[in-house]
Amino acid sequence: MTQTNHMTRRAGKTVLWKDAWRAVTGNGRRFAAIVVICAVGVMMMCGLNSVGRDIRGGLDDFFDKTNMHDVSIISTLGFDDADIDALRGVDGVADAAGVHTASATTKVGGKQASATVTALNDRGTDRPYLTEGRLPESAHEIAVTRQYLDESGKRVGDRLTFSEDAAGNAAEGTSATFGDGEYTIVGVVIDPNDIVNPSGPLALVSGAKTVYPMFVAAPAVAAEDAPYTSAVVTVSGAAALNTYDDDYLALVGSADRAIGMIRSDREAARTTAVRDAAYDKAMEAVNEQKTKADALPDGLPAKAAAEAKIADAEKTIRDKADAMPEAKWIIRDRTAVTSYADVKTQSEMIARLGTLFPALFLVIALLVSLTAVARMVEEDRGLIGTYKALGYTRRETMLKYFLYAGVASLTGGLLGDLLGLAGLPFVFTRRLISRIYVLPHYPLLVDWRLAVGGVALFVVAVTGCAMAACTGSLRLPPAELMRPKAPKAGRTIALQRVGFVWNRLSFLGKVTARNLFRYKSRALMVIVGVLGCTALMTAGFGMGTSALTLMPRQHTEIAAYDVMAVTKVADHDAAQDELDADGDVTGALPLQLGSATLSASDDGDGDGGGKVTAQLMVVPDGRSLDGYIHLHTAAGAPIALNDDGVVVTANAAKVLGLADGGSLDVTDALANTATVTVSGVAQYYTGNVVFMTQSTYEKAFDADYAPNADLVLVSGDEDERIAFADRLAGEDMYLTVTSSAKQERDFSKSFMIFFVMIGFIVVMAAVLAVVVLYTLASTNISERERELATIKVLGFRRREVHGYVNKEILLLSAIGVALGLPCGRVLLGFLVGKLDLPGMNIVPNVEWYCYVAAAALAFLFTWLVSRATNRSLDRIDMVGALKSPE
Repeated sequence: MTQTNHMTRRAGKTVLWKDAWRAVTGNGRRFAAIVVICAVGVMMMCGLNSVGRDIRGGLDDFFDKTNMHDVSIISTLGFDDADIDALRGVDGVADAAGVHTASATTKVGGKQASATVTALNDRGTDRPYLTEGRLPESAHEIAVTRQYLDESGKRVGDRLTFSEDAAGNAAEGTSATFGDGEYTIVGVVIDPNDIVNPSGPLALVSGAKTVYPMFVAAPAVAAEDAPYTSAVVTVSGAAALNTYDDDYLALVGSADRAIGMIRSDREAARTTAVRDAAYDKAMEAVNEQKTKADALPDGLPAKAAAEAKIADAEKTIRDKADAMPEAKWIIRDRTAVTSYADVKTQSEMIARLGTLFPALFLVIALLVSLTAVARMVEEDRGLIGTYKALGYTRRETMLKYFLYAGVASLTGGLLGDLLGLAGLPFVFTRRLISRIYVLPHYPLLVDWRLAVGGVALFVVAVTGCAMAACTGSLRLPPAELMRPKAPKAGRTIALQRVGFVWNRLSFLGKVTARNLFRYKSRALMVIVGVLGCTALMTAGFGMGTSALTLMPRQHTEIAAYDVMAVTKVADHDAAQDELDADGDVTGALPLQLGSATLSASDDGDGDGGGKVTAQLMVVPDGRSLDGYIHLHTAAGAPIALNDDGVVVTANAAKVLGLADGGSLDVTDALANTATVTVSGVAQYYTGNVVFMTQSTYEKAFDADYAPNADLVLVSGDEDERIAFADRLAGEDMYLTVTSSAKQERDFSKSFMIFFVMIGFIVVMAAVLAVVVLYTLASTNISERERELATIKVLGFRRREVHGYVNKEILLLSAIGVALGLPCGRVLLGFLVGKLDLPGMNIVPNVEWYCYVAAAALAFLFTWLVSRATNRSLDRIDMVGALKSPE
């Protein structure tokens, strides 16, 4: 008997398993809906997080291949071999190398341009990444970037010349670092210190002048005893770590501290060496006079007078040598490299989106699975009662729905892993990120914990909903389950109490209203699904208009000048006279323009951490920015530039945590640092700038004001203003000439990346809307087959039946759209707050056509779903649906 019961039990379980698998294959549309929504959610969770890791991994691999420095040091008096040897002896330092670099000018496309020429060091540190040709080996060979070749029209094998800019180099008055003459281009390289795509949005937003990196061989250094411009250090064991990991930062931090321990001694030694060298060189003429004086007979009055003059001269020379500035080291790690900080910010931003979007799709997956399984339970009501009557336990009866939800969510999750770990990173890194950075390679990094965890999250959530949907029915006794569920009792709805509305509704209108209140949970799901879809599309379109109007708003609201022209300091007066005499110029404001590194002072209101690269604009005393740059707060209140402090743009202030009254450290291109007070934070959409008056600059830096640029107002239309800028750029005295009108054109082209992102968001919104609407619409038809069959029997024509059902979903969609549009604006504000794009201060801006497009697409998706479900309405079997289930 026991054996018979055991065999019966096994047979029963076999039947249950067969029924469970039959449910998977027999409810294909609902199954597909759960698969799709889970796949999209897992794809975005794994994919967006993988993109962030891939970007960081790509930069880490690139740094490893170029033997990128872990620490760089700049000295105001340069370095000698003794300094480099001392650095190599520091604990934790793997190697150190001295670097010769010089600022230079060269011709690009017939126009004067700025360049930075660097000699390859003998330790292979900061070695440029070769993409074509070879690296220079002899004295007159040079490697350049692809940007230089494209803009100069040259190619490998051609020749170029450059001249060093004494004003731009650290050691003024010294002989040239590199030999003059022609250099042959032998290779095309990527500078490891700057991986920003020169034609991409970040480069255009920064507004900084173009400086072409060039690399020569060590024999190109003309003077054997020329001081090193900087020193670069690699840390033992750092290359094996990811450059963004805490372990790497801790390791480099300890090396930083060790280097700091020899800093004061080496600064003193270098100061003494430079002063002694200057004293010895100045004393050459004095020694000649001293030799002549020593040859004179003793007691001769002229000899005594000569010796007295020589002694005075010697004392004067010693005093001047001792008055020379002391050496000062500035120690920086990779966080000071602009590209390092940019990649960190972008990857963190993408990772945040990888948390936000999956959360939305997880909620939708719960709604879809709850609806699908609940309907399956209702359809299987009699079967569940039969199982219970035969003695099957609640757990055994639940197996069917658990398996259904589990297989659907697991299938979707695995598909999402495949798309998220391979497909999405490919699209983002190869098609989007490559437009921002020029990294040669992005690795495909897989975090299996995230891959497994994402699938597990959706499987647990969806199966949990399935269990919740089963619980209510499984509590009922078999006799009640095997009878049809009693229909919901009719109730007076709120609209019926509004007589002047209710009495004017048609019969079908009244039926529609009652059905909406009758199926409130399903109505709420439709509204939520359409709301989410509309909000996503509104935010996506708004992101596009916010980005694309960034540069036009910059020039319309803030930077009103038409041209920014930069010269050498020595050429500025001549250029100013030329501009003042030009009939096309309606105004020209001279400035001192340079690059600077900003950091919040530890004793200020900032957090004391982080660095921002910015332009430094010094306005001459007695002149105003009015008419050229309108400084105002985000609220529109004007900001006056005065001698009480400096004005910082909003993006830099946000990154550094600055506010009015805060302290800011400003380090100029010559490594001179000054601490200033922030007197205002100005709205600025593209780039980071710090503004100060001439008096503030001269007091802070103890240096003379030296104008080298002009902001120019030009008459004529857009094409004429661009032509004027091109004419200036053709003159040798101008290093760079930037046209605001041309910058706007180039900016719009470079922001194709945002159109791809918008397309991605719209596709995700379409998936969300179609899955939700189709699931709920088909479930609605399934539940109301008897009702729909009845109205068909009563003579409703095909289109009337369609309208009877579709009117409800269209009305619910309209409510969802109405709620989704303002929610989309709120979502955009949230997303923009998380988009920490370097140098960009994106302000949410949703144009009217964005709302129209989002609403139109939402209704289009609703209409398409209605068209698809109309076929189900046409296939309803009136006789079969009206048969009594008893």
